[in-house]
Amino acid sequence: MLSRQAYRRAVFWGHRQVKFASNKTHLITRTPQPTIKLYFDGKLLRPKDKVEILGVTYDKKNLAFKTHIENIVRKASRKLASLRRISWLLDVRGREVLYKSQIRSVMEYAPLTWGGAAKKHLDLLDRIQSRAIKIINGEDPGNLNNLQNLQHRRDVAGLTVMFRIQEEQVPHLHMLRQPVRRITRTTRTVERVPDALEQPRCRTWHYQRQYIPKYTRMWNAILSYMPRHIVHSVQNFKTLVKRILPFIL
Repeated sequence: MLSRQAYRRAVFWGHRQVKFASNKTHLITRTPQPTIKLYFDGKLLRPKDKVEILGVTYDKKNLAFKTHIENIVRKASRKLASLRRISWLLDVRGREVLYKSQIRSVMEYAPLTWGGAAKKHLDLLDRIQSRAIKIINGEDPGNLNNLQNLQHRRDVAGLTVMFRIQEEQVPHLHMLRQPVRRITRTTRTVERVPDALEQPRCRTWHYQRQYIPKYTRMWNAILSYMPRHIVHSVQNFKTLVKRILPFIL
């Protein structure tokens, strides 16, 4: 929560630079009946069950992204039905390209935001891809396609962002940068990965699935397979991660 001084600076800056719309400012909380009333620019903020920000829906129930993923599934299912109706007009390659551009892209919008959702919710997206594979292959189940596992693609994207945070030190991602692990005693693991990052302590599995805890742990595992000095660019890193990732999961 913002301090009183930070809140006043934000309001002052807003009046000088932009015009804040209080009707577009929402409050979402897991507290059933919040006792504290929050005001923004003099107007009371009322709690809502869900809020959509830049295409991502946040719901108040444990912030589990169930509502957002269900919305994605409905949208992708409608597009998949359209692909099925015109599949007889296209060959295997055409159906695959259409799926990747029009359907899979919907299921991969902002995945690092909701990628820590429960597995039972993410499995809904895998079912869409399983149905798409049957449509792409058509009557010949022996057809081959280049559809990668959705979780694998999300993990590659997450580790690539970690590379940009830790190695390239992109300014707008500076707040996500993690410190190097503090060495209290020397072990074989420490000697093998001296540049490992400090892993945040999380008591619940809900928070262990979120971006920083999950990909900090995976980043440390990647470093044990791939020394930092052999990586020269983002593309080089992505290529190596795609090969290594199946061995560390």
